[in-house]
Amino acid sequence: MASFIIRRLIALIPVMFIVLVIVFSLVRIIPGDPATTLLGPGATQQQIDALRAQLNLNEPVVLQFYHYVVGLFMGDFGYSLKTGQPVAAEILARLPATIELSVLAMIAAIIVGIPIGVLSATRPNSFFDHVTRVVSLLGVSMPAFLLALVLQLVFANYLGWLPVSGRFSPYMPVETMTGFAILDGLLTHNFQGALGAVQHLILPTAVLAAFLAATLGRFVRNTMLDVMGEDFIRTAKAKGLRRHDIVLNHGLRNSLLPAVTIIGLKFAEMLGGAILTETIFAWPGIGRYMFEAIKNRDYPVIQGTTLVFALLFVLTSILVDVLYSVLDPRVRRKMG
Repeated sequence: MASFIIRRLIALIPVMFIVLVIVFSLVRIIPGDPATTLLGPGATQQQIDALRAQLNLNEPVVLQFYHYVVGLFMGDFGYSLKTGQPVAAEILARLPATIELSVLAMIAAIIVGIPIGVLSATRPNSFFDHVTRVVSLLGVSMPAFLLALVLQLVFANYLGWLPVSGRFSPYMPVETMTGFAILDGLLTHNFQGALGAVQHLILPTAVLAAFLAATLGRFVRNTMLDVMGEDFIRTAKAKGLRRHDIVLNHGLRNSLLPAVTIIGLKFAEMLGGAILTETIFAWPGIGRYMFEAIKNRDYPVIQGTTLVFALLFVLTSILVDVLYSVLDPRVRRKMG
């Protein structure tokens, strides 16, 4: 197992380098000049030229890439063209918000999706199965931005039950210790602040969890239908095992292995694909940070956030492989 993880980590190096080359090239194809964007339309050409020289944008692209790679080896992601602050520090400050949102959305999706998939598989073609299939189809098909706007309109504007955006209530601030709002509120005994953080999390979590829950429910249902038709299931029934044990210990357990792949890949997509959700809900995570950087042509921030997203995606895939070995000893023997 240890050797497998080490090999996968070593394989990260060429993958991340290729990602870096692609991102470094693509961000420079984006129309517009970052110096002009930062100074505004009223800036003179002399001011633009001075800022370009200050930001080293006049250097050849190859030389810019060389300096950037050397800086990465020293832990330097560069400085934001917009704020002038280190990109690494700004990413670390926003990373807990994205992780908190994605983890809670994943947990919610698992809690909702897997039971629905199991119940649908054990009652195929029933009324419940038809309803859940329609709801799952809606969950997969509905765009995230549309669902976000509908939830804001209903639960924030009309009903007034939940806040429309943000991460904290201005009347119940939470002292930052770990960067995770709920945990910080509990650690500082600010239970009202922790409750406010939970309320702010509900809507964006629901938006992110909806697609994964729908996908997971459909996948578990289809997988379990195949598993429940296998010979070992019929053997378990012939032995007189209870239906509850057959479904959970034999059907669901053998369906979880492929489901782990879906969960892992979708979780990685949440970490890297929450840009729209974070922007709509004004969530101060990496996704919104990257969105603002794209608008401002902030090259170092775009490169830094993309690298972090790519790293999180690859690390998640390694974690999925490790979970495979935990669930299936045959996979563990192959890894060894």
